[in-house]
Amino acid sequence: MFHNGFCRLFQSLAGPATDYGSVSVQLDESRGIKEFGEAPGSLRSFVDICSRPVCRVKEVKEKTNLTWNENNTISYMVKKLYYYDEGSSPRQLDDLVTTINPVPLTVAYQARNYNYFPKRFLSMTMSGISNLYVTRTARQILFDGYNDGILSVLSQFPGLNVKDKFGLFYGKNDTIDPAVYNMYTKTDEKFGKQLTWNYKNYTDFYTPPCNEIKGSATEFYPLNVNKTTLLFYSSELCKYAELQFVGEETIKGVQGYRFSGDHIFDNGDLYPKNRCFCRETCVPSGVLDVSKCRQNSPSYVSLPHFFAADPYYRELIDGMQPDRKKHEFYIVIEPKSGIIMDIGANMQLNMLLEPIRGFALYQDVPKVFIPMFYFAQHIELKDDLAANLRLIQRFPEFLTYASISFMALGIVVIVGT
Repeated sequence: MFHNGFCRLFQSLAGPATDYGSVSVQLDESRGIKEFGEAPGSLRSFVDICSRPVCRVKEVKEKTNLTWNENNTISYMVKKLYYYDEGSSPRQLDDLVTTINPVPLTVAYQARNYNYFPKRFLSMTMSGISNLYVTRTARQILFDGYNDGILSVLSQFPGLNVKDKFGLFYGKNDTIDPAVYNMYTKTDEKFGKQLTWNYKNYTDFYTPPCNEIKGSATEFYPLNVNKTTLLFYSSELCKYAELQFVGEETIKGVQGYRFSGDHIFDNGDLYPKNRCFCRETCVPSGVLDVSKCRQNSPSYVSLPHFFAADPYYRELIDGMQPDRKKHEFYIVIEPKSGIIMDIGANMQLNMLLEPIRGFALYQDVPKVFIPMFYFAQHIELKDDLAANLRLIQRFPEFLTYASISFMALGIVVIVGT
C-alpha cells in the first residue's frame, strides 16, 4: 500500500565512493508538510507520511576530451553515468513511489510573470491534466521518465524544446555535459585552480562579485594550505564556496586540516559578503537559490535535512533529522601537498512550493521548501597514498614539485578514467 504525500524525490545516503567522481543517490518516500491549515482535501493525505528508502543510484563522473594547453592548463568536459545499485537498495526499480510532481510546478513557476491570458490558458490546462503529486515506478522517476499531460500540450508549440518525458536522469545517462572546464596544472601555489567555466571567468547566475569563477576545481588544491579558508568552484552549486578551517585531524597517521562548509549557503546574515548570492528575494539562512542555473525551475540547495540552516525550514517538514556526522559538508586536506584526505560533500536539492498567482492548482498550497533529494560524495584515503603522505610529513625535504606532480598525476588517472 503506497501513501500519497509530499515526498522527497531522491535522497543520497553516505556510501564510500571509490574515487572523487562517484556519488550515491537514493530514492525515498518520506514525511510530509506540517500544519498546512485548511487545505483542499487532496492535501490532507500529505501529513505524517512515514519515511522509507526505496533504491540507491550511483553517479560516476569521467573526465573526457582532455586538452593539455601550452599555458599550463588543462581543458576537459565531464561525462556522467548513472546505474542502479541493487546490492544496497532495499527495494526494486519497479516498486511504486509517490512524490510531488515537479513538472507542473516548474511550468507554473516559469510562467508566474506571464500576462493574464497565457497564465489563464496554462492554469486551466494544468488543472485538467496535471496533479500536485504523481505515482510512478522508481524506474520511471529515475531513468525511463514519465509523461505528464502538460508536457504533451507544451510539446505542440514549436520553439519550446520541451522533452516528451520527465525523469531525474532521463536523457542524461552516459552523456557528456556541454560545459568546458579549464584548470591550472603547474605545480605551484596555484595548482588545481579553476580558471574558467564555459570559457568565462564569471557566470550569469549571480551579481558581482558572487558570479566569479575562482578557487580550486574541487579535486585538487595548491601546496601549503593555511589555517584560514579553503575556496573551490562547484558547477553543481553554480558558484564558488568558501570553507572555514575548524581544526586538525589525523587519518591513518597523516595530519590534515579540516575545513567546514556549515555556512556555504548563508544569506549574508553571518557572512555579509554572501549577500550577493540572494537573487529575487533573500530566503532565511541556509538555503541557496539555484533556479537560474537549473533551467529556471524553483530549485534551492541546502545541506541535507536543512542541517545548519534556519529552523524555519525544518519546522515545516516532517521527518527532518539533521545530524552533523551524516549531513555536514567538510574537506580534510594534507596541508603540504594539498591532497584531499577525506571529504563529505553532502548537499540537498529542494523545490519551492508556494501559492502562484493565477494558477488554481497552487492556489491554496502552503509556502514550503520541499526536499527533493540529497547526494553524498565521500572518499577514503588509500593506504599507499597515506604512506607517501606520512613520508612527506616526516621528511619534508623530500617534498619536491616532482613528488607532488607524481602523486597528483595518480589522482588525475583515478578521476579521469
